[in-house]
Amino acid sequence: MRSFALLYSLVLPCLAADVLPPPADQQLAHDIYKQIVEIKSGYSTGATTPVAEAMAERLKAAGFPASDLYLGGAIPKKANLVARYHGKGTRKPLLLLAHTDVVEAKREDWTMDPFQFTERDGYFYGRGTADDKAQAAIWIATLIRLKREGFAPDRDIIVALTADEEGGGPYNGADWLIKNHRDLVDAELCLNEGGWGEELNGKKVANDVQLSEKYVVNFRLEVHNKGGHSSMPVPDNAIYHLAGALDRLSR
Repeated sequence: MRSFALLYSLVLPCLAADVLPPPADQQLAHDIYKQIVEIKSGYSTGATTPVAEAMAERLKAAGFPASDLYLGGAIPKKANLVARYHGKGTRKPLLLLAHTDVVEAKREDWTMDPFQFTERDGYFYGRGTADDKAQAAIWIATLIRLKREGFAPDRDIIVALTADEEGGGPYNGADWLIKNHRDLVDAELCLNEGGWGEELNGKKVANDVQLSEKYVVNFRLEVHNKGGHSSMPVPDNAIYHLAGALDRLSR
């Protein structure tokens, strides 16, 4: 993961393209980033609850009331955190989404400890530095900054840090929140992981955002006809019909 200061600047629309946040805010984002990378939250062997609890404590310390924070999930060790920053308008909220579980990492597969936040030659190393704890740290640091500066958006801003994006299944936090606490995450627009800043010769040229993503769809196709002998194929041929259907799917 490249310089976190650059990443952090991408999420603040009030900043000019070549202006970074104040040093104190950069340090805050860095500290949060390091903290959560070093919490083992592998989707099968770890837990997301410690990450959610740690971020909730940071938000409380920044002045967020407990009533604006929600901790909960499908099972105790798979907690999600939902935090709400209140705006002054009545428009539907903006949802900032990130997941805090990571793909498993074995120490023997790495040249360094995957759960030790390491900085080297302008890069950050550690499981989750890119997917997706950088995003989670950005959202939390941004909420804290907005709270401190008294920013009054025209809508509420919701941050949701979710469990089990990597593993999926019944503990997937985004799915669980929608099914069990839709009111907490109901929003007009959601920004998710997947957007990146693009550079050319060291100069920032574009900021990409992700608003949606592809999903898996399974099809079962079954074709019936009278059949016949393979030496005398007929136009009404199940194989031909199935091949045509597969061709349409490819388009």
